[in-house]
Amino acid sequence: MIDILVVSNSCFTAINRNIYRLFLNEGWKIEMAIPGEMQFPTGLKKAQPAMPGDPPLHWLTIKGVNPRIYLFNGLTELLEEKKPRIVLIDNDPVSRLAWKTGKWCKKNGAQLFCISCENLSLGIRDTIKRRGVKSLPVALLKRMMIARTRNVVNGVFIINSDGKKIFEQEGYRNVYQVPLGFDPEYFSVNEKERQAVREKLGLNTKVIAYFGRITPEKGVAMLIQALSGLLQYDWKLMMDHFDEYVSGYNKEVHELLQTSGIMERVVFVSPDHFGIGAYMNAADIAVVPSVSVPNWKEQYGRVAAEAMACGALVIASDSGALPELLNGNGIIFPEGNTDALRGVIEQQLNSESGYTYPNSKAAAYARTSLSMQKQKEIMETAFAATGIKKNI
Repeated sequence: MIDILVVSNSCFTAINRNIYRLFLNEGWKIEMAIPGEMQFPTGLKKAQPAMPGDPPLHWLTIKGVNPRIYLFNGLTELLEEKKPRIVLIDNDPVSRLAWKTGKWCKKNGAQLFCISCENLSLGIRDTIKRRGVKSLPVALLKRMMIARTRNVVNGVFIINSDGKKIFEQEGYRNVYQVPLGFDPEYFSVNEKERQAVREKLGLNTKVIAYFGRITPEKGVAMLIQALSGLLQYDWKLMMDHFDEYVSGYNKEVHELLQTSGIMERVVFVSPDHFGIGAYMNAADIAVVPSVSVPNWKEQYGRVAAEAMACGALVIASDSGALPELLNGNGIIFPEGNTDALRGVIEQQLNSESGYTYPNSKAAAYARTSLSMQKQKEIMETAFAATGIKKNI
């Protein structure tokens, strides 16, 4: 018998396993079920291999592609073999995976917890209002899953306050808000790393950074438009390298960089998940300009938490969970408002009293309130509330 079996597709990426390594190091008997490969828009990719210190990993195959209805082949057999006291599904409780696993847990006296990013109403009327009448089958599927899972799920970890309210209203028990914890080993103020990256990239001025996906809802085009009106100041834009041919939007962003006169100021970088903290340290300002769309609003903003931990000044829109995530430790502007974003950035470029690295107050807040240690602490509290503590 083990304490916890984690079922996770996000732990396909090695750095996302670090929180479970923390559980292991502090005495929990924990193992993980992870897909050996996953399908992405760019093709089929293999999971990153086991890292030193990872809990025992079991490589399973995902059957299906939709997180609402996919299953892990061989999971039932693994449950029977390991007999975990807790099953932690890193997936929404409104899912087929939660329903089938929950039935096993109820039969075998185990506790089922799920992790969710949801922050939009699960009601039929609200779903149709957001996505149109064609979304009716999806809305009905969600209602069916809610009816089946709320009595077999023992607890839900949710990463934003809107989601906490939603699941409590839907009748789920033991709903806890947790940070999407970062590892301070990789995300913390580090003057040495800052200087090394800036020297390598030839950065000797204010650095504005965008870390994230190139998609319309992440607002990168709006950031470029805002910066195009600030060419009279001395700055560089650091952003992740992207392939302009992957999508029409990527091509649009690439063209916008060229026509706005910004391309010559862009420094493209390609750090991995373990090295990105050094590049966040090299930045002075990290911008998270997310824009809500009918079927999505910012659920958390992981890069905002990580950038704060690395001492950057975070400027973020008020989309979704971003204001509560920053909690007064950055600057918030109205989402979609290019002029407001431009004005906020200009204040930092134009003022002698503007931001200087590091933002120690924000870094301290991130370390104490948003790290994986804080996430683990809340999760242990939830487990204890159902009567389960680590075996000693």
